Amino acid sequence: MRSFCAAMLLGLGVSAAASTAIIPQPAFSQDAIKIGVMFPLTGPLAGQGRPERDAIKLAFDEENNVIAGRKVELLYEDSAGRPDTGLTKIKALVERDKVHLLLSELVSSIGAAVAPYVHEQKMPWISTVALASLTRGQKSSYIFRFVPSSYQYTMAAAEAAKKMGWKKVYLIGWNAPPGHEALEGLKKVFGAENIVEAMFPNVGTSDYAPYVTKMDPTKADGVFAAMWGADSSRIVQQYVEYGLSKKMPLFGIASFTSEEVLGAMPPQAEGIYSAYTYCGSLDTPENKKFVQAYQAKYNALPGSYQYMGYMAAKMVIQALKDINGKAEDKQAFINALAKVQVNGPMGLASFDANRGMIGDFYTLKVEKGADGKLFNRCGDRQAQVKDPYEAFP
Repeated sequence: MRSFCAAMLLGLGVSAAASTAIIPQPAFSQDAIKIGVMFPLTGPLAGQGRPERDAIKLAFDEENNVIAGRKVELLYEDSAGRPDTGLTKIKALVERDKVHLLLSELVSSIGAAVAPYVHEQKMPWISTVALASLTRGQKSSYIFRFVPSSYQYTMAAAEAAKKMGWKKVYLIGWNAPPGHEALEGLKKVFGAENIVEAMFPNVGTSDYAPYVTKMDPTKADGVFAAMWGADSSRIVQQYVEYGLSKKMPLFGIASFTSEEVLGAMPPQAEGIYSAYTYCGSLDTPENKKFVQAYQAKYNALPGSYQYMGYMAAKMVIQALKDINGKAEDKQAFINALAKVQVNGPMGLASFDANRGMIGDFYTLKVEKGADGKLFNRCGDRQAQVKDPYEAFP
């Protein structure tokens, strides 16, 4: 009888051990963390979307695509720069692919289309969409913007030019929200009466003659340009051809002279100013590491779009580490992300109470290097620039 009981107890012990061994672990310790990464990979903004996607991949590669013991899976989609396509692709990432969070997009019109959906779905979304409404009328505890708002970067550029002695200015900007918001930012700094004229050509305009021929160097101290990508190269080319570059300085707003577009600009672009959160020639260990890593992987120099993507990913990585990789706990993740501070290539970066980016700005000046190539020289630093909510509630 004693032998029988002992055998029974031993069997129960083995069974208990076996049962314990096969109890499944919580999903967060086994399944991959799925992150939806959507950018314009085709269309007119692919030249910015592809490099930004690549920089995000670089950031996760530096972690060996593992965070807190969990594999990270990046799921890529192409928005083609179209709001309808972008929203459809975001819905697919959320509803079909069951991603834990979105690290996606740079196009303002797509950001406006996506924001209501991600808020409704309570889906954490970290974007590099500069649309000011994402931290105002469309703000949500689930929406983070790791890029300055259009008001934020315009006022930083305006303050830099004002420090240089500018008083009266022209603006040529996209006939799109970033261009029109740039005008409002300039008015706050210079006063509406000192904007000689604001002109708004459509995105992708090929001939700027009707605009540049209206610019009178005797009436203004300089011209602000709020357009990006291929359009920034075209306006510079034509600004030079019409002889204005020798009479009236040009100041690009935000990423106007970003490193990825400098190669397409004429040699006469030397001397153009801009002000933004990335300067490729900044001599810090963190920036040198970033530039060398990106160049080694993609055989190209990183610019502001790559910086935004890379740092947005770094912010996400740190937040996931802070919650031990438990991406399923969305509330814990957004709480952690709101508190994250990362010392990156341009210094300390964080989010404000509205989930907007806080970071250092630099005044940039295009110069010709010893190799004959154009580059951005880092000038004055504006420390920890915040979105100007007081000026633009």
